[in-house]
Amino acid sequence: MEKPKYINWIAEESGVVFEDNTPLNCYTLSYTLDYDILDEWALHLRKHYISDDTLTEALLIHSLTPEQYLREFVIPQKKDVYGPVSRSNDITEIVVSDMLEFIFDYTVPRCKQEGRSGKALSEHGTDVIAYKFYKNDKTPNVNDILVAVEVKAKLTSDTADVIISAANDSKKDEQRYAHTLDYYRKKLNSLGNRTQAAEIARFQQKSNYNYEMKLIGAAISSQATIDKKMIVGITGANLSLQSNQEIFYIHGSKLMELTHAVYERCIK
Repeated sequence: MEKPKYINWIAEESGVVFEDNTPLNCYTLSYTLDYDILDEWALHLRKHYISDDTLTEALLIHSLTPEQYLREFVIPQKKDVYGPVSRSNDITEIVVSDMLEFIFDYTVPRCKQEGRSGKALSEHGTDVIAYKFYKNDKTPNVNDILVAVEVKAKLTSDTADVIISAANDSKKDEQRYAHTLDYYRKKLNSLGNRTQAAEIARFQQKSNYNYEMKLIGAAISSQATIDKKMIVGITGANLSLQSNQEIFYIHGSKLMELTHAVYERCIK
């Protein structure tokens, strides 16, 4: 996927710590209501749900405009049961995927939202999978990296409490990422992306070709600012982080309102 312009709104906020001075990977999403960027972001989102070719094919069958078809069959709507929750979950998973791909240079398969049986039905398993090969020819190496991310979002909250659930739930990913890898490999094959399917298969062979495993708990909320660069009420010690586990915290003002503003533009 092409790098979306909104990614430039995300900036690292250095020096943020928990109450016991444990450092935190912290990022701010500081945006302006630039409608061209919001429109591009909306198209970027839409392509996660349905490809251009599939949308074109669907419009040949239905007597609907692209906007009508997307609203009725594809994109979670604000009025739908679980629609706002689905919007919140999906956009934050895609934001984290974009950060991993366009900021940290990982490969991130983009197939989770595509081809759902219902607009607000999300697949179970690891929220985001990303990987990086050590060698340019992508032959297996012990320094290859697989990242499993648990994303927790409370876009209507102005506190950082969501960090706790992100930290706790990301510990589970080591037990379930294998099922997600198998699901992704099969789905990527069905979508015709055999290159990434083969790359995923490499990470299903850990016993034969070992690699580095990283766990990330990504928390996102609408805390506008962090006073004195300290997350009050949470200590790194109480999170009991594993040696291969990291916490990312992404925050910004009124992120649920921003989410709806983007989704309402998913019309083409």
